[in-house]
Amino acid sequence: MKILIMALSFLFLPLTASAVVEVAFIEMRTPDGKVLQLEKGGRFAHIAISYRGQWLHAHPFYGVEVVESEKLERIGVIKEVLTVSELVSLDNEEVARFLGKPFDSSYSWSDEKIYCSELVGKLLRLKPLPMDFSAEVWPERYRKLNGAPGLSPDGIYRILSR
Repeated sequence: MKILIMALSFLFLPLTASAVVEVAFIEMRTPDGKVLQLEKGGRFAHIAISYRGQWLHAHPFYGVEVVESEKLERIGVIKEVLTVSELVSLDNEEVARFLGKPFDSSYSWSDEKIYCSELVGKLLRLKPLPMDFSAEVWPERYRKLNGAPGLSPDGIYRILSR
């Protein structure tokens, strides 16, 4: 009888176990090997959120997609993974409204396109902060976006690691 109870508990464990939401922070490097800094002193250039055993992210060419870890690591190195304890899983309907949306290279918080940190920030219901485009990596045309609402991978890292 004891063996039967143990077998049944293992059978039903996946139905009762909570999924854990994790956020991956990705380091990218420039062709000369330096860490790509989207903001001065920044460490991360990309971000993704766990979803059904894979990673949900906004890719510059493919838009919002769900990928395996191996594909995500072709973009850069996953340097940190933080667990979001307030969430046990992402809402499937909410994720579905983002899937397939194009990447937002204008980094607007209020249009139909989406960038990586905006995706994660909106799924986690984080408030946007004034953005800073003064790092060397940004072309001059992005300077006009300084102070616009948004989030960066490093900004989300600071919020989640408090």
